[in-house]
Parts: sequence; structure tokens; C-alpha cells
Amino acid sequence: MALTDKKALMVLPYRDFEDREYDIPKRMLEARGVKVTVASEHPGELRGAKGTAARADMSLDDVKYSDYDAIIFVGGNGATRYFDDEAALKLAKDAKYKILGATSNAPIILANAEVLEDKRATGHPSIVSFLRAQKAEYTGQPIEVDEKIITAQDASFAETFGNAIIQTLQK
Repeated sequence: MALTDKKALMVLPYRDFEDREYDIPKRMLEARGVKVTVASEHPGELRGAKGTAARADMSLDDVKYSDYDAIIFVGGNGATRYFDDEAALKLAKDAKYKILGATSNAPIILANAEVLEDKRATGHPSIVSFLRAQKAEYTGQPIEVDEKIITAQDASFAETFGNAIIQTLQK
């Protein structure tokens, strides 16, 4: 089933995002016809932790959440810059009724935006206590889908994460 009427936003830091958590879901979404836009602090060149080049189409400050069906926060060391970033937290909070995805350490952004309260979530094992402190129900599963919130433990589950987003977009 083509998803040509759907739009997804991937939020990446300008440096050190987790390459596979960006590249694999993006390619999967585009293969199904989803229009994928990338946002970061500033438009322009981005670089993954392992060297993957990406390009931000727009600044995070210019994003209108209502333009997208899914908003995905990509994890990695660079994602820590968004843990307390006003624009990122506002985006996650405003989009809480949309499909929201986050990988590895990026669920902290969703937790800080208060959208994981009483929701099942997963993420990198290093963030368990943080998610629980923010009242998320950490499951430790590779992938967790709670209504429209999709979280993944790490890059090794990037394909499963991409499939979960596609399945949720089809509903």
C-alpha cells in the first residue's frame, strides 16, 4: 500500500546522530511513498556519528507540526542537545496526537516533553531510570508501540522501527 499522501519529519542534530537510525527508516518510508523532511538546528549539511551525510531541509524553529503525519527524533550522542531544547520539546508536546517516534536515547526528548507519562516505552538501557522518573513505563523491549508513540532500543532495531512507523501510518 502506497503512502504517497503521508509526510514524516525526521529531527536530527547537526553532528553525531545514529546513522542507521536515520538512514534505514528514511529509506523505508521513502520506498513506500512517504515524503520525508529533515529538520535540525539549522538547514544544511549534517553528519552522523559514523560519517553518514544528511541534509536538513529546514530549521527546527520553522517546523509546523501540523504539516506532518509522523515526527521522528533520531538518537545518538548528538541528540543530547535536544533533551532540553525549547523548540524540540515544544514540537514533541504539540505533536502528541500525531505519530511520534524516538530511537535509542531520543525517548528522553519525549519524556521531557511529558508525552511518555503512563505510556509504554523503550530506549537505550542507559536511559531506563530517567524514563521511569518521568513516569514512562519502560519495557526493555527492542521496539515499543503505545498507541501512536513508537520507541526503539537502538540502531540494531532500525528496520523494525521503520516497519512500526509504516504500519502506524497505514492505520
